[in-house]
Amino acid sequence: MSTECVNLDLLFDADEYHQSAHCPWTFFAYPTTLAVAHGLPPDDDACRLLAEVQARGMDVAIWVNGIAGNTTYFACKKNDIERLNDVVKELESTTFGKNFCAERSEALFARLEHGTSQTDEPER
Repeated sequence: MSTECVNLDLLFDADEYHQSAHCPWTFFAYPTTLAVAHGLPPDDDACRLLAEVQARGMDVAIWVNGIAGNTTYFACKKNDIERLNDVVKELESTTFGKNFCAERSEALFARLEHGTSQTDEPER
């Protein structure tokens, strides 16, 4: 699994942000039990998405069990929601494919239902 594309040092602490009376805005989700090194998803394209969002200057986080149990999220701060939506829209129209975030998140959750291992790539 290629996780070195994500700059872990740039991730903000979503739990701390949430405890300061702000709710992180989530844009990608996957089962926490499938997470690999540093809480990243077991999916190279999803890791690349996070890295691409970072490369565009967005302050993002990996939020473990933030809203629901056994769910980890990519998230941004409240003031960055509009900009994040623009960045994700651009990436889904140029690099990752339409509805990448929703469809890949669903594919990762489907692994739990089907008992698929961490190392299997989701269907594309």
